[in-house]
Amino acid sequence: MLYAAIISPPEERQKRVVSYVKTYVYPDMPEKQIAEILTRGDNRFFNIALPQKEGEQEYLLDWMFGTLMSWEARDFEVATSRQDAARKAAKGYVEATFSWIEATERVLRKRGVPLSVFLVPMGSVDPDYAEFWKPWPRVYSWNYICDEWQTQLAAVLRKASIRHVDLRPTLEGIPGTYRKMDGHWTQKGEGLVADRVKAELDALRGGRPIAKAP
Repeated sequence: MLYAAIISPPEERQKRVVSYVKTYVYPDMPEKQIAEILTRGDNRFFNIALPQKEGEQEYLLDWMFGTLMSWEARDFEVATSRQDAARKAAKGYVEATFSWIEATERVLRKRGVPLSVFLVPMGSVDPDYAEFWKPWPRVYSWNYICDEWQTQLAAVLRKASIRHVDLRPTLEGIPGTYRKMDGHWTQKGEGLVADRVKAELDALRGGRPIAKAP
């Protein structure tokens, strides 16, 4: 039903998508409020999921409405910038994540197995992704929080001398590396990361390149 609404004629699409959200996602929210949130940025939130003849295909799934609405329609404090994120980043998450990385490294070290931790950045490093989400600053603020956590985790790993690769320099400022709807890598992003991962694995093998599959 959602797909049918998305591919409906342009003059019907907005009404049908809003009606879908009202019926199946947020029945208690006024249609006017739903429409105001969804139609920002010239309806880009659902128009981007139109079938593509070439390039990366974006998909709009039902759960994505819940994420968008739960941030944009509610009144709670969010980080307003990257600099403001440290104030809002909840305590304990970095410490908890580091605890199992440290335990993993300890077990592997006893067995002579090297470990390298890859830190994956949010889609905000992609300027196209950041531009797409400008009409929804509240939900986009989650990127600031996660970037702050990544910075903190990198610092903790460095202090503990645990080998790691921060992928932000690999992806920073390169457009078209993240899908806009689900925030995962595009084929372009995957290619850049794959090259960086291979370089790290080669380094772990003492400079001996990984043999390519026949």
